[in-house]
Amino acid sequence: SRVLVALSTRGTRTMAPAKVTDAFQATKRGRGVAKGKPKAKSVRAADTKPEIDTTEEYLNILKSFDMTSKFGPALGLTRLERWERAEKLDLSPPADVLRILREVGEDDPEIRECVWERIV
Repeated sequence: SRVLVALSTRGTRTMAPAKVTDAFQATKRGRGVAKGKPKAKSVRAADTKPEIDTTEEYLNILKSFDMTSKFGPALGLTRLERWERAEKLDLSPPADVLRILREVGEDDPEIRECVWERIV
């Protein structure tokens, strides 16, 4: 163990600790009886989780379907037409996509059309 020697202001030598942490007494916290007011318990993150916007969740699922090339071309077809084509060709398209398309309906162009239709 290393010990550093330091000079005091009076010119005498004193023994300084080798590490800064050696100069302080270690204390353990959180043991024993609590003093004072009890602290409020924290609320779990799951209890305060905001509601997920279902439209945003649906669009993420549909975008993932659009970006997957194994289901064939996306341009020139509605998402439902593409899903039905993929099903006919036994490409196993996600059932969630069909459920969303039927649940939300074909009225909304953002849901009906492929993400590429608005870009290209």
